[in-house]
Formats: sequence, structure tokens, C-alpha cells
Amino acid sequence: MHWDQMSDTPDDLRRRATRLRRGVGQLGVLESIIDAAEGPWLGAMDADGRGAAELRMHLAGHYRLHVVVTSAGKLSLVHVNTLAQGTTGERIFSNKMALRRGWDEKETMPKQPQWLHYVVTWVKAVSSEVDRPAVLGWMLAGADRNLAAVEDVIDNLRASLAEQEQLRDERAAEVAELQAELEALTTDQNNSPQLHATQIDAPPIETPQIDAPPIEEPQIIAPQVHSTSVQ
Repeated sequence: MHWDQMSDTPDDLRRRATRLRRGVGQLGVLESIIDAAEGPWLGAMDADGRGAAELRMHLAGHYRLHVVVTSAGKLSLVHVNTLAQGTTGERIFSNKMALRRGWDEKETMPKQPQWLHYVVTWVKAVSSEVDRPAVLGWMLAGADRNLAAVEDVIDNLRASLAEQEQLRDERAAEVAELQAELEALTTDQNNSPQLHATQIDAPPIETPQIDAPPIEEPQIIAPQVHSTSVQ
């Protein structure tokens, strides 16, 4: 959840921590931090699947706090945007070296048992620096940003709509031109004289008669018999 969307007051956070049915140690750490928040603090609370509770609070956007409390009641992560009044920057408490931020050789990160004391002291120190007008001013600035974003979306939609309307008009003109041309061609074809084809009778085809040659009957010649005289 973004910081601008957080709306739970310290009383709401306290009731939410009770509804989450946290362990005694875990609930005690959360209540210690929430009770130290005096003034117009806003925040949100959630729990992950491993039993850890996550608390985020901010004071009119000027001071921000993010802590993660394990199911055993220990702080595993602390993230604040300042640890002293009038200074800028951020500090991150973590057991992981890669996540630590804002510490150097001159000022080293406190030991883990001291993290809760630092958080409670920091919340009490900054609570008196922001009043209700500052909260309203911060909320007004956020509302102005949201309104500007909505107006940008509307302007983009209007520009896109105008472009689509122009494209529609061009397509409609093209359709009307083609339709008019098609209707003109159809009318011309209906009014033109029809050409009738002249039927020409082809001369009859005479089949030539072929005279077959006469068939001659064969002549049968009787054989001659010669008589032999016996002397």
C-alpha cells in the first residue's frame, strides 16, 4: 500500500493489532510503537504468511516508519527517514549487511535489543513537529497530484477520441465515394441499348454418296473330261 493510501489512525492500528491475534511479545512491540505516536499519524498494518507483522506509519508524509516484527516479538527490520530532528536521509536497521543504510564508522548501527528503544524515542520526538494544518496541507498536495493525473488521463482520452473521429470521417467519405461510383455504373448499364445477336443459319451439310463398285459374280468353269481310247 502506498503512503498516500494509508488512513488508519493510531487507535485504528491498535484495534487492528488486537484483531490480528498476535503473540504476546509481538503485540507488546506493536503497541509500544503505536502508543508513542501522538498527533495526526496515519498508517497500515498487515501480516505475512510466516507470522510476521508489518507496520507502516507516516506523519503527514514528513516522517515515515516501517517496522517488521517477527512472531517471536523481535524487530527484524526498522526503516525510518530520519533519526534526529532537523536532519535528512534515512536509516535502516537490519541483520543483513546488504539492507543496512545510513550508518558509517562515526555512527554505527545499534544492537538488535536496542532497536525498539530507538523507534519509540524517534516516534515521540517527531510527533510534536507536525500539526493538523501540516497534515491537511500534505493531504491537499496528494489530492492535487491525483486530480492532475486524472486530468491527464482525460486529456489523452479526448485526443485519442478526436483522432478516431477523424479517421471515421475519412472512412465514411471513402465508402460514400465508392458507393456513388458503383450506383452510377449500375444506372448507365441499365439505360444503354441492348445488343441482340443475329442468328445466321448455317447451310446444310450434304453427305456425299459414295457408289460402291458392282460385285461381279464368279464364273464357274466346268472341268473338261478327256476319254482315253484303249486299243
